[in-house]
Amino acid sequence: EEEELEEEEEGDDGPERALEKSPFQLTAGDVYDISSLVGQDLLQLSAGPQMSAALARLQFRIVRVLEMLEALVSESSLAEEELRMERDSLRREVEKLRGEGSQGSAQQLSLGPDKMVIDLTDPNRPRFTLQELRDVLQERNQLKAQLLVVQEELQCYKRYIMKSAKN
Repeated sequence: EEEELEEEEEGDDGPERALEKSPFQLTAGDVYDISSLVGQDLLQLSAGPQMSAALARLQFRIVRVLEMLEALVSESSLAEEELRMERDSLRREVEKLRGEGSQGSAQQLSLGPDKMVIDLTDPNRPRFTLQELRDVLQERNQLKAQLLVVQEELQCYKRYIMKSAKN
């Protein structure tokens, strides 16, 4: 069993490497590695003699997980604000084009065979490409998954702290 642990620590992408990564490069496997490390530290805490060193490592890892969550939330907020600004800009552009369209409605545009006319007042008109929608949904799902994992870990830590406070 000790040989397996040494082999894991020597590997380039061992559990310790997950703590060094940027939060935006984390994979689900990295989150599980971090959870494993925290779990090992908790087991060492219950062992006794090495309690202070294990407690310091655990504290660092918990802080790092919280920093990662904070970075994810910040990135999400920035992306949301950028989307709002882009939406507002597009609305202004649409209003400008509507104004120009009413002035030049007598002129006919010659459209090529690959062009399509879209009614801007149609509530069901396409606003984004399918790829853009897929990317946004995928990013949202990844962020939700990471948030749920961190919330579960936080609940475990709270339970452990409450349990050790009672003892």
